Amino acid sequence: MQFPSIQGFFSQTASVRKLALGSARKAHEHLHHENRSYSSSPTLYASKSTFEPPEPPAFTGQPVFPDVEINSVGEGAAGRNQDKDAVFVVTGASRGIGLQMIKELLDRTKGKIVACCRSPSSAEGLQLFITSLPPEMSDRISVRQLDLENQESIEQLAESIKSSYNRIDVLLNVAGILGDGSTTPGPERSIRMMDREWTTKSFNVNYMGPIFLSQACAPMMRKKRNEGHSVIANLSARVGSISDNGLGGWISYRSSKAALNQATRTMALELKRQNTFTVALHPGTTDTDLSKPFQANVREDRLFPVDFTAARLLDVVDCMGLENSGGLYDWSGTALPF
Repeated sequence: MQFPSIQGFFSQTASVRKLALGSARKAHEHLHHENRSYSSSPTLYASKSTFEPPEPPAFTGQPVFPDVEINSVGEGAAGRNQDKDAVFVVTGASRGIGLQMIKELLDRTKGKIVACCRSPSSAEGLQLFITSLPPEMSDRISVRQLDLENQESIEQLAESIKSSYNRIDVLLNVAGILGDGSTTPGPERSIRMMDREWTTKSFNVNYMGPIFLSQACAPMMRKKRNEGHSVIANLSARVGSISDNGLGGWISYRSSKAALNQATRTMALELKRQNTFTVALHPGTTDTDLSKPFQANVREDRLFPVDFTAARLLDVVDCMGLENSGGLYDWSGTALPF
């Protein structure tokens, strides 16, 4: 079996039926977004990055959610970002997109940030960043230990957050694994390369970890109608789309992200009753350790700087409304098919 290039895996541009983005948006223009309200002075942040992204690649399949229009921050998000008591929880905070989200949240919000990683003592990038900050900013960040493969660790984190804040406004489930195909069994090029232990680990980190952390945190995310809404954002991947899979391979990774997408959709139906929105986010191919083993075949204009990715994903979170809750979206706010 010939192994497709990483560009194909991340962008899914080869061997797929092209669907124009414009027509995808028009298909949803008739939807009435009565649940969304916007601040009078929109504030977006991704413009700070000098990177100019290409048009998102076409996809196979039909999205069932409207696009997120990244042109105005909702009143709920605007109020949340200005609230000094708001609590933002980020997993995978030791490096990559997770670490950059800590930096971005410190800039765009005024609340508390809980940075979670498996081994805080060895998280050099995170520690160096925190120690470089003035006290009034570093005091906003609390570093907590979290092993997503360990249920006790998940429950202990939730208890510590409850004890410290008894509140979570945004949960960003960023941590995930892919493997390098060399020192790890995954990502697999074919079914004969499947490894049970690696597949279990992929599901534990990419699916079960985020879901059970969401379960533990959900009681602290309940909001009254006059308090706006909270958000659970799960970092997913476009390769988790079933209808858009035209290349094959990467079975454990694809399947774990497909499961995460399903859980995100299912949680949305339940958690809307407590004014918690959920969303699955595709970051695009970003220049992090996760993608480094595969970057050789990625076009320069499709390898996103991590500051661009983190800012755009948070823009999607800030601009989404109830009508977007449960959907799968890329960094541009475009709804993707499941």
